[in-house]
Amino acid sequence: MSPARREIASACSGLPARLQEVWRESATSGSAMPGEPVLAERLAASRPAVREALIRLEERGYIRRRQGADTVINRRMLDITARIDEQIDRSELIASTGRAASMVVVDNHIDTPTAEESVQFEIPRTSTIMRTTKVWYADDEPVIRAHDCIVLRDASSATIDPAIPIFDIAAAVGTGPTEWEIVYPSATAVSARDATLLNLPKGKPALTMEVVGVSRSGLTSYWASELHSTNAFQHTMIRLVGRQ
Repeated sequence: MSPARREIASACSGLPARLQEVWRESATSGSAMPGEPVLAERLAASRPAVREALIRLEERGYIRRRQGADTVINRRMLDITARIDEQIDRSELIASTGRAASMVVVDNHIDTPTAEESVQFEIPRTSTIMRTTKVWYADDEPVIRAHDCIVLRDASSATIDPAIPIFDIAAAVGTGPTEWEIVYPSATAVSARDATLLNLPKGKPALTMEVVGVSRSGLTSYWASELHSTNAFQHTMIRLVGRQ
């Protein structure tokens, strides 16, 4: 198993991952999802903990619960990979498709925000930011390019490994844990530089996501520009429909 896959497997341990495995068994077999008492006994967890994990599973689109009725299982989720509606590390996004993920830091340096960035992201011009360009690979095929800008507490934080996921850097040496990400998706023609990085024809439309991370205090944690090649796998989103 690759280091990336070992890291992902470690991150997915615990009650939510074990509950998701129960969901997968039910979705694959066509059986009903067990109730809370059965789940609590089977997973050796308290009823409140199971209930909270079920709420998270429902928020992610795997199930739908209704008072006085069986839990409905979204079996179409078995075929869903590469979800872009969830904030996860890009290596985990690639691994969800069954392909081996790796990443290369193309550029990394310390800088200050431009006047435009200072206004747009509401940060002082004197702020210290880390600018990083990374490329992720799926089975050695370049599939994602990201330009990351992380607001650091001070210049001494620049010693942190830029290969660490952006939200982990922000939590460790930035404005603190990120609570929200605001994402602006669009289609953009591939530039000459990105064509080289991702082995794509220049001018070809590609999925672009402009991302802004916001900390608990409401401060900008980071902003990023991601370019996703759509040749390697299908990018997907899950949306809940209002209750009937």
